[in-house]
Amino acid sequence: MCARGQPRRAGDGAAHPVGAGGGGHHGGCRVSEPRRILPVGPSALLAEYDSLAATMAAFEGLAEPRPAGVVDIVPAARTILVTFGLRTKPSEIEAWLNASAMQQTVRREAAPIEIDVVYDGEDLDAVAAILNLTRESVIAIHASNSYRVAFTGFAPGFGYLTAPDTRLNIARRASPRPRVPAGAVGLAGEFSGIYPRESPGGWQLIGHTNAVMWDETREQSALLRPGDAVRFRAIRRSVRAAAVVDTAPEVVGITVIQPGLQLLMQDRGRPGHAAEGVTASGAADRASHDAANEAVGNDRESATLEIALGGAEISFDIDAVIAVTGANAPATIVNEVLDTETVVTPGAPTAIAAGNALRFGFATHGVRTYLAVRGGWMGKKTLGSRATDTLSSLGPAPLRSGARVGIAPARPHDAVTAVVATPTALADATDVVTIDVAFGPRDDWFDASAREHLTTTEWRVSATSDRVGLRLEGATPLRRTNAAELPSEGVVRGAIQVPANGQPVIFQADHPVTGGYPVIAVVVPQHRDRLAQVPAGTTVRFRAR
Repeated sequence: MCARGQPRRAGDGAAHPVGAGGGGHHGGCRVSEPRRILPVGPSALLAEYDSLAATMAAFEGLAEPRPAGVVDIVPAARTILVTFGLRTKPSEIEAWLNASAMQQTVRREAAPIEIDVVYDGEDLDAVAAILNLTRESVIAIHASNSYRVAFTGFAPGFGYLTAPDTRLNIARRASPRPRVPAGAVGLAGEFSGIYPRESPGGWQLIGHTNAVMWDETREQSALLRPGDAVRFRAIRRSVRAAAVVDTAPEVVGITVIQPGLQLLMQDRGRPGHAAEGVTASGAADRASHDAANEAVGNDRESATLEIALGGAEISFDIDAVIAVTGANAPATIVNEVLDTETVVTPGAPTAIAAGNALRFGFATHGVRTYLAVRGGWMGKKTLGSRATDTLSSLGPAPLRSGARVGIAPARPHDAVTAVVATPTALADATDVVTIDVAFGPRDDWFDASAREHLTTTEWRVSATSDRVGLRLEGATPLRRTNAAELPSEGVVRGAIQVPANGQPVIFQADHPVTGGYPVIAVVVPQHRDRLAQVPAGTTVRFRAR
């Protein structure tokens, strides 16, 4: 690897990405050529490398400027995923990846980030016994190693750290813990890592740190990014900073009476942050989200409220103009003073007076209804977006009874429109929905009969489906011909992952950044909104494109 600068302590300021200043030294890095480049649907490519070291070198050596249209770059254990817009030619991205591998790059590297650790983890003694080391030796090795962030994933701010010294390589716990505290320092395989927030986890815990791995108030939210150098420093005890009290101003707009099954704030998401372990998220049915905003004269980046399966009731504190699109969950405006109910026409701009309530029935077709208000819903932005990511818990919390949401002032020149047709086909549980897919990138882990089985079987949508993934059930599972364990690699919305049980899972808007099971095919972009409106019990058939 390249030369390193002097250590800098966690909390001394935002970590510098590769290529930024920070007092480091100049150094040269030889970039590795991809072994092969695989298509991941029409708007992503997966470059495959021979080793973790080769992947890291390739990621650090990607040439600037990036080709126009590149959205995200996701390094992983043996691959780099590049996503791009539909107007960008895959051949341009492939040429860029290959050209970057052919050149010697010179970069300025930031100094290592130094993280204080109290080595008191629950698994420290067990790790020492398994590795035939003393407790003190495990601490000394971990604290003396020079680590580098290979990639991120699992949760925002969770970096997979690797070091040349392999003496602490150890398998995960046989049984994952249901709760691992934020700041826990762990080992798994060839990696070390720090849990940025409380979550389940199966890593071997050897200590803890009070370094804040993810902080939305920093210019760079993630303390660690791919390519960063990291050193650990053993300390006897840690001091936790006092919590900052949030004094949010009072808002005027609506009050949630009943949220229904799920009531979320959504917009078009936060693309471009996958290297920090953050997926784009955003409205599950983007076309319906856009249509609702169009009807009330908002731009499509304005937030909407996403209502799952109807059943919500919202009281308006001020006069407003609204529009409802998406799933067929009948909406009515209720005036209790006059004892009247007015049916809301889907896709039409509709006035609602202060003191009235908007009540949704249960969805008869589709899953998600979108409610837009002229001016847009107000909410705190995280990485430039108000979208609620249910997997990572980024963005506004799901709205509960009693929650209040503000309404932003409308811009005078934005006019409402005529009725906007629902742009996404809606299904009920008795329908058979056809979804177009493109095979790859890991269809070679399956034989021809399994690929045929995917497109000839009728798959039933499981009731356990959510914004993370649409889980399918078939009478006969898909069988792999390659039984190896797939190193974690970047995934996209619409990826059809096949876990060990052979029942496919289609990643939805809140999918993880990386996945560890082979992706046999990817849903084409034109049908991803359609999947967001497929209720449990519906039959899905795949059609190869």
